Amino acid sequence: MGMLRRALLLGLVLPAFGISGFACSSSSDGGGSGSTANNPLARAGEVHGADTWRDGTVLTGTVTIAKDGVVDIAPGARIVCAEGATLYVAGTLRAKAAASHAKISCARWAGLVVSGGGLADLEGVDLENGLVGIATAVGAQDSRFSEGSILNSLKPFVVSKGSKLTVTKVKATTPEKLAPGETSQADVEGTLVASRLDYDAHLSEGISVRPGGDLDLSDSTIHGTNGADLVSAYGAKKVKLSYSTFKGSHCGIHIEPSEAFEIDHVTSESIYGITIYGSGAGPNIVKASNLTGSAAWLDFAGENGAITFDNVFTNGEQLLNGGPTPPTISKAAAAIGDAKPR
Repeated sequence: MGMLRRALLLGLVLPAFGISGFACSSSSDGGGSGSTANNPLARAGEVHGADTWRDGTVLTGTVTIAKDGVVDIAPGARIVCAEGATLYVAGTLRAKAAASHAKISCARWAGLVVSGGGLADLEGVDLENGLVGIATAVGAQDSRFSEGSILNSLKPFVVSKGSKLTVTKVKATTPEKLAPGETSQADVEGTLVASRLDYDAHLSEGISVRPGGDLDLSDSTIHGTNGADLVSAYGAKKVKLSYSTFKGSHCGIHIEPSEAFEIDHVTSESIYGITIYGSGAGPNIVKASNLTGSAAWLDFAGENGAITFDNVFTNGEQLLNGGPTPPTISKAAAAIGDAKPR
């Protein structure tokens, strides 16, 4: 897909986060039931009422599950779509397919967007090749994605202000190579609660927590291949990382700034283990963690609230150029063995 086409699709599903919506649209060829006369398994336009998407279902364009629509994805269903298709959920999209995964796979499509008022509760679904994996818009109901995967997505998760997404036992991958001008990362301006997440950022950034965003990540592995920062906070409300590992990047953890952060039983090993370029009143604490870096285990700059490093194992230099200086640092004599996913 050409860069212009990609830009148009991203513009469709990724308007400014403050815009309420990811506004739903529908194509003119969609019937009231969402099926077409020629193919009962095809879906286009708006889907109303109860519907089940079985193996062989085809999304032929922009599909909107209307506010009165409730769609169940059957276990084992293989759903395909036309290039550039988008799935909007203004009603309800559900799946219980952990025992026999369902899949939505298209050559390249815009992705799954939970619109304002919509709800996604998906278990055992694999999403492939979406520019966006799953996005929750302003006003979306609290949504859940578990025991599935989001593969080859520029933005595996997009969580807008005022929305919440809970992710459990999920594998997420980004493209190994990007076209000129493309960027890849997960964006969080609402609340993302993630556990047992395996996120491969490859050469790109990982999870970026934006102004007002809240990230609670536990028992997870975030990794890259000489990539950018794996978890970054730029004006975040709160970042909580526990029992997780970060490796293969420029910075495992980058704070610039966060109103509060808590890092507990984490191992971060990259060029920089952790960089802190500004933080709020907190509480801000790093405890029982391993922080190592080929350049520095800690790069500390800017103005910060009080920060406590309690029982941390470090390897490498520490760069202390910020305030208050020095932060309180209590070092462990040996690596913390359980600073990893449980």
